[in-house]
Amino acid sequence: MKTILWFGVTFLLLLGVVLYFFHDETDFLQTFSSNPKLEDVNTVYKVDVEVYPDKKTAKAYMKIFTKNDTGRKQDKIYFQVLANKFSDLDKLTSEAWRDFLGPHPEPGGLGFTKITVDGAVTDFKFNDTMLEIPIDNWEENETIELTMEFDINVPFNEGTFSYTEDNIFFANWLPTRTVYEKDGWYMNEFQPIGDPGYNEPADYFVSVTVPKEYHIATTGIEKSAPIEYETKKTYEFEAEKVREFAMCVMDPKYRVKSEEVDGITLRSWYTPDSEESYEIYHSAAKNAFEHFNQAFGENPYDEFDIVPGPKTFTGMEYPGMTVVNSNHYNSGESYFISTIVHEIAHQWWYAVVGNHPIEEPWLDESLTNYSTLQFLKEHYPELASYHSGRYQEITEQLPELSKNGQSISTPTSGFPNDELYAALVYGVGSQMFNKLEEEIGVKKMNEALAHYYGNNRFTFATKDDLLDSFRKVVGPQTETYFNQWLRNNPVEFEDVK
Repeated sequence: MKTILWFGVTFLLLLGVVLYFFHDETDFLQTFSSNPKLEDVNTVYKVDVEVYPDKKTAKAYMKIFTKNDTGRKQDKIYFQVLANKFSDLDKLTSEAWRDFLGPHPEPGGLGFTKITVDGAVTDFKFNDTMLEIPIDNWEENETIELTMEFDINVPFNEGTFSYTEDNIFFANWLPTRTVYEKDGWYMNEFQPIGDPGYNEPADYFVSVTVPKEYHIATTGIEKSAPIEYETKKTYEFEAEKVREFAMCVMDPKYRVKSEEVDGITLRSWYTPDSEESYEIYHSAAKNAFEHFNQAFGENPYDEFDIVPGPKTFTGMEYPGMTVVNSNHYNSGESYFISTIVHEIAHQWWYAVVGNHPIEEPWLDESLTNYSTLQFLKEHYPELASYHSGRYQEITEQLPELSKNGQSISTPTSGFPNDELYAALVYGVGSQMFNKLEEEIGVKKMNEALAHYYGNNRFTFATKDDLLDSFRKVVGPQTETYFNQWLRNNPVEFEDVK
């Protein structure tokens, strides 16, 4: 009897170990036991990743279902692997890249061990950050299944795929299907200025395993309580119709305040350093969601996380979350409210209404900065007065700023540095919208923007789409108004009537 009992206990222990190690893969197979329906999106990603915070590394396995909606037969598919821009720092020598990387960068990126297409192992090759995978006769509207296995080494730099002493930021880290344009697959070179993320909406199902004491904030929502083991725990996240999946792995000192606002769960993360200040920004965030929902139309996402992070940039937007400068966040100063609100406005202009952030960055950044100013006028008039005055001063410097040919509408690749990019796109671009509001009123302005939002959700909007909404709501003369500003001629609206 003792032998039988010993054998039974041993068997159960071994079974527990097996279930522990294969839990993620079992859930994975259950999630994708058959091809998902690709109706609202052309790609679905399932990601299983385990993060090792002490080593600043991770291991990942992806299964991808993607449909050929390009309008023609294809013999290859491309994925953006923006994370691999940091694999060889010796190639990143321009002034703009030096500013991006900071004084003491360390390399990192993704190392692929295997890729399959419809179950067969395939060759693949890289051209900078572009991953090319051959496909044998990928017919129109046909869905294929790919898998990717890769190791992740998190680089150190002043961007958002990096780490600090107490957290790791995973942004632009996953391989994503490249956008197919009328001339073919878009070869994204990852510019050091502006936002490099140019992605179509997709669905993500992401399983993340971390040490038991760590926290996670991500795009999307947590499907259920994490599964806990002796030293680890596994989270399951789901994000539908999002342009990318970002996450932050945080050490045990982080805490979170969660509150429902207009049907959205607002989660503000904080540490002992920000315990007395974060409430200021949490309150502003609540008001911002209420304001923008009413002004432009309801935001479709269920959750939004604010995470204090690196001290090297002000803030960065992702679907359902933002990472902001921890020094400013800890300060409690009112000036940082505008950053929090700016990143929230991006949930309308970028996350839902997309655009080409490299070719037409003003479409989301100028509009987002104006939306922030509109909010500040109602809720923080002193801050609004400061910012509108600053935008006017910058606009008055336009002849000097544009002497080398740059304008509000210049692509990010056309700017020599962040300072000029910010002055024109964030400063003059914001004033373009602000001056129009002063003449037609905020009610009419929001009618036009609500029209733009409602007609371009989950698409890539262009200048013509924006002008179309203003022509229909305000009048045909708005086209001349915007075009003059975009050509470095800041006219008054009354002069083009």
